Amino acid sequence: MQTIVAATDYSAWAHFALARAAQLARASGAQLHVLHAPSHGRWSQGGGVLSQFFGGGNEPSIEDERARLAQEAAGPARRFRVRPQCHLLPGRPAEEISAFANAREADLVVMGTRGESGLRAQAVGSTALKVLWQSLLPVLMVRQAVDAPYRRILIATDLSERSLHVVRTGLATFPKAAATLLHAYRGEHEATLELTGASAEARRNYIAAEAQAAADGLEALRVQALEGSRRRLARFIAHGHPVPVIQKAVAELKPDVVVLGKHAGARWQEQVLGSVVQNLVQQLKVDVLVVA
Repeated sequence: MQTIVAATDYSAWAHFALARAAQLARASGAQLHVLHAPSHGRWSQGGGVLSQFFGGGNEPSIEDERARLAQEAAGPARRFRVRPQCHLLPGRPAEEISAFANAREADLVVMGTRGESGLRAQAVGSTALKVLWQSLLPVLMVRQAVDAPYRRILIATDLSERSLHVVRTGLATFPKAAATLLHAYRGEHEATLELTGASAEARRNYIAAEAQAAADGLEALRVQALEGSRRRLARFIAHGHPVPVIQKAVAELKPDVVVLGKHAGARWQEQVLGSVVQNLVQQLKVDVLVVA
């Protein structure tokens, strides 16, 4: 990695994210950029409508904002011996963070997952999730304090065309971590067999065939992702919906971070209907790397 972008809103989770970004920058030799996007008023979203009811408070000066950002970055910088560049980006946080990272072709964007809560989060959604859907770059969602480098990673895959890119990105981002490749499978015609009254044996045979096909596909992906490398890449395959399967794997394998692939789609569908990625980002208690 050459460029890492970390954003902070000065919350506890953002502090974890800065520390993780600094640790990764130290390990990879990447340049670390630390961003803060101060909004105009505490409730600037929605054209300032919420400010009419909650008030904007006393807004700090640009000089005060710069000093606070430098102070926030100083601790992780000293701890991991890196020299971050600090940037103030007034405006809408998600848009400004995404634009900055995309313009610099960052290898990784690092954010905390609980910067907003309560009424404000329900009204406008978290900045981290907005960046997640807007960015074309890998986004690491941090929710744990940084005690050590990542030791174990779990890479979830659906065996789609994008899977190889997701796996290789996860391996390259965490080159020294023990890695496990996960796939949750469910036969396309399982529901049809049940509805048409197929025998239990027929259903078992169908699921067994699907399991073998999934195992073969996962092994082919593993070999392709390693490209002759001696790095070990374990496999975890299970029958069922991705969300509970991944939750089960996290409970059993105890990874430090889960790697997920994000599918392109209409943003309103992600927000209204939800997605596997969004559900896992919100539910998992470990860090999550989302790869576009």
